[in-house]
Amino acid sequence: MVQKTFHHANGLGHAIINARNKTRRGQRALPDGTTDSSREERQPGWVRLQSVTQERDLDEFLNTAELAGTDFTATKLNIKILHQDQTNPFLLTDEQQQEVNERQRSNRRRLTVPRRPYWDSSTTPGELDKAERMAFLEWRRGLAELEEQHDLLLTPFERNIEVWRQLWRVVERSSVVVQICDAREPLFYRSQDLAVYIRELAFNEKKDKRNLLLINKADMLSVRQRRLWARYFKREQIKFAFFSAVMASLEDSLAVMRLNDEINEELQKEQDEDDVTADDINVLSVDQLEDLFLKTAPPPESETDKIYIGLVGYPNVGKSSTINALLGAKKVSVSATPGKTKHFQTIHLSERVVLCDCPGLVFPNFASTKAELVCNGVLPIDQMREYTGPAGLVAKRIPKAHLEQIYGIKIQTRPEIDGGTGIPNADELLGAYAIARGFIRSSKGGRPDESKAARVILKDYVKGKLLYCTPPPGLDPVEYNKETYATN
Repeated sequence: MVQKTFHHANGLGHAIINARNKTRRGQRALPDGTTDSSREERQPGWVRLQSVTQERDLDEFLNTAELAGTDFTATKLNIKILHQDQTNPFLLTDEQQQEVNERQRSNRRRLTVPRRPYWDSSTTPGELDKAERMAFLEWRRGLAELEEQHDLLLTPFERNIEVWRQLWRVVERSSVVVQICDAREPLFYRSQDLAVYIRELAFNEKKDKRNLLLINKADMLSVRQRRLWARYFKREQIKFAFFSAVMASLEDSLAVMRLNDEINEELQKEQDEDDVTADDINVLSVDQLEDLFLKTAPPPESETDKIYIGLVGYPNVGKSSTINALLGAKKVSVSATPGKTKHFQTIHLSERVVLCDCPGLVFPNFASTKAELVCNGVLPIDQMREYTGPAGLVAKRIPKAHLEQIYGIKIQTRPEIDGGTGIPNADELLGAYAIARGFIRSSKGGRPDESKAARVILKDYVKGKLLYCTPPPGLDPVEYNKETYATN
């Protein structure tokens, strides 16, 4: 933890006031005592809904104060800003990782999503806005305390209340809320508390609302891996389904059939100790997915009522691709840039089913290191400054022989007599790749451009060219991935 003390607090106080005044120009008082910004009114919706997952210390201080409706006065105070970033977070030892895992497990229930305060027809817009902002502020304070008191690293979760307001509207309107997750690490992309919130909302509104976990990119998992996840989800009583938007969007029904034939053959050879069936681990086709939506949804009050299906997920888990596959045409744009969909959309899938598409939203979750966030596609690769951590994590997860086979390179590692382990470090992997591809820095005396090499390798990892899948809790990652790296 780095602590910086500013003794010239008078200058900082003026800076805060100036920054505050910029945000308040053009505001006018409303009858209920709240303020309304004409500047915000002039902004288009996509500007107000821009995703905010990371803030500078001063920005976070100002925005938190804005939610609380706090004003400033210039006083001669010693203001302390605590910098929370970990140094070299990718250098966790096995013992440190186990300790972090234990702290995460004991605090997981505190990873909540913000609740929308109660409102009814008598609530004025100003009252609702104020209540939402105060509830959102308390939620952010709770997560900040969780990080500080337990020394935990959280994902750079969504900090823009406007994006969360879109989620609230989707959840309120939908009878089934579908969380779409990446099959390579489903629990990282799943918000456990969102399912709790949906049940709370159903109870309060006396409505029947259902949860469904859709495991997208399931073609990246082997039959055995899907079986292990199916066993876990059934044990935890989580309703789930496997899907592949890529295969479905290519209309490769034969590939889906071949994939599911493999499942049936394996289940016939080996009796499962649980009640996992072929239907549990089949990769659904588009028609089967739509049928699942209808089966999962509570019965409508009348035959003319439409069924609203809410789709929620992190950026880049394939939510828009799933919608495209369902529609059979490019009605929704797909982008590799986090946060492309910025507003709540309703899409008529059929006469009975309406999809409610929520903006891509990063839920608060635990992470061990910032390198993990880059490898999971949460932090953008092109904007990263420190690349040796994520590259080192890739080198640790993907076996050396597999890296050499995929890229056609030879990675020279430190000999065991000199302390080597046989696992490449970031410099060894990046140097070998950069030299093989001719990535040389002319300004650095002809040294390999490891930064450029890192960006290529990390993008291959995020896309799945370098495939690594996280197992269900309690299973060994090496054993779980052994089929992926098996050589003929």
